[in-house]
Amino acid sequence: MSGWRSLPRRAVEQGRSDLRDDPYLRYILLLSTVLVGFWFWHRIPNFATRDEYSRLLDAMVVYGSVLEEPTFEGLKAGVEWGRAPFGATLYLYVLAILPVVLVAALTGDLGAFTAIAFPSWEFGHYEAWAATPEWIWTGSLVFIRLTNVVAALCAVYLTYRLGVAIEGRNAGRLSAVVLSLTFGFLTISKEAGEDMPALVFVLLALYLLVRYVQTDDGTLFLAASAAGGVAIAFKLTAAPVILLIGVAFLLRARVADAPLTETLYRPKLLLSGALLGFVMIVLGFPTALVAGPEPFIERVFGGSTSRMSHPTGPDAPMWWWFLRGYFSALGLPLVAAAAASIVATVATLRDRGVAVHGTVLVLTGLIAYIAMFSQWHDFRVHHLLPTFPLLALLVGGRLVDLRERSSSLARPVMAVLLVTTAVYAGIGAAQFASMPRDEATAWLEDNSDEGDVVESYRVHIQDTAIPHSLTARHVAGQDSEAEEAMACPRYIQVGYRDLLYLKEDTYYRNGDAQAVYLRKLLNEEYNYRIVAEFGERPPNFVPQRPTPGSFTDLLRLGVVPHTDQFADEQELAANQYTLILERDGQCDTSRHPPF
Repeated sequence: MSGWRSLPRRAVEQGRSDLRDDPYLRYILLLSTVLVGFWFWHRIPNFATRDEYSRLLDAMVVYGSVLEEPTFEGLKAGVEWGRAPFGATLYLYVLAILPVVLVAALTGDLGAFTAIAFPSWEFGHYEAWAATPEWIWTGSLVFIRLTNVVAALCAVYLTYRLGVAIEGRNAGRLSAVVLSLTFGFLTISKEAGEDMPALVFVLLALYLLVRYVQTDDGTLFLAASAAGGVAIAFKLTAAPVILLIGVAFLLRARVADAPLTETLYRPKLLLSGALLGFVMIVLGFPTALVAGPEPFIERVFGGSTSRMSHPTGPDAPMWWWFLRGYFSALGLPLVAAAAASIVATVATLRDRGVAVHGTVLVLTGLIAYIAMFSQWHDFRVHHLLPTFPLLALLVGGRLVDLRERSSSLARPVMAVLLVTTAVYAGIGAAQFASMPRDEATAWLEDNSDEGDVVESYRVHIQDTAIPHSLTARHVAGQDSEAEEAMACPRYIQVGYRDLLYLKEDTYYRNGDAQAVYLRKLLNEEYNYRIVAEFGERPPNFVPQRPTPGSFTDLLRLGVVPHTDQFADEQELAANQYTLILERDGQCDTSRHPPF
């Protein structure tokens, strides 16, 4: 037990020692803070992603349910309500928004939480969003986004620690800088969700495993097992950490000064680690504690396997999805450096000396994640997040090797790589300060009057630019009475996803009736005129998306940070084009949106 009690103290001492002994670390962390935290409040009080909305609403429903019925049954009902039995994110966000709940209690606004309980799913829970005071959404989103910013900074420091532990201080510095300049990493730091917290615990588990292999400290192995369990509880795609634990055990057995049969036979350590990891996974799912094993089993075994065949993007070769994700997340120069670093690492693995075991663990993690995603139909940049620090470690290590062999060659290579990557990431991060939907929302807020209505053809509030103060007419799912009451709203909003109906043969949103209607609307044939637009208008309003399976179409994704994305991740500027039309004349009763 003394070993367990000393772990937090040792961690604090290590952090203080790094800051004291490495004068560059504080500047690296300052750079990371600026980049990951820049404009983290974009879209508030609306949401960066549907996942962000659902995770926050899960926590708010728990509060509302418990306040309405302060019993175990109230807690059980609140926990079970969520879109799916997600794991440890619920704990994190229940704590993160606690200050907002306490302020609501002091100001007499707790009724807003009880009113939220079990909201309607229509238009992304629009009624609950519109009825809840704006300050509650603003405060809650700020706090959960800040948890993500803190998690991102922890990931940068853990990457630094891994680099130091495996290959030395210079490798740690470079690896942390590379991760800080990875645009895909920065975009995910500006949305709340389980990806970044899960990454922190994956990196923590990896660091503890590296130290275990180096020291044979069984407490570190058990702590890594626990951290791995927490990572999986946050996000099931952290499952490759199980393989890392097994490989670390084998590596330690191989380097021990004893026969291999003896070093492998450590049943107490293995069983204790497996049990500890499993317990952390189970405890990490609130539904397992209040609703029994069935929702937990269905989520872990049913939900995780269904993602392999569930399509959320167009059919395309798997290499196209990998290149699309990495080009967009890293930029072309860093993609080239990462590929070269992987090749160089594998080619020189036998010559790595004391760094070989840590390097093997990094490569194992990278290979495991790539193998897992290669079994899916498609994936997004946020799915690839755990591989970004692993690539940064390989790039940082190989840059140090190059500098040791030829400093005259290393200097220009490092300068070109870091400058081009910084420009790519810096421009991308800066663009969050002027996103089309934010600007469209501000325009509507400034130009609308009380009682005005804006019509939207999206099926979720997150896809729109609607101020909290303005009433929305969402055509999809409206009943006839509500449709008649708002048949001629003052404003109509058309977004990038709506315009996909004008592009022939897309994998998503095909329909002649919708295309004809949108073209007439854009031609101002329904007594609505275009009064404002935000973002770059596609040619003739027809989106020009990268052709699935085309390599040449992908190249632009690695040069321009905010490019077209498919489906469910945070929509960057290219996907946020928003056009606003205002009624100009009498109500045209022939207008019937076919959505």
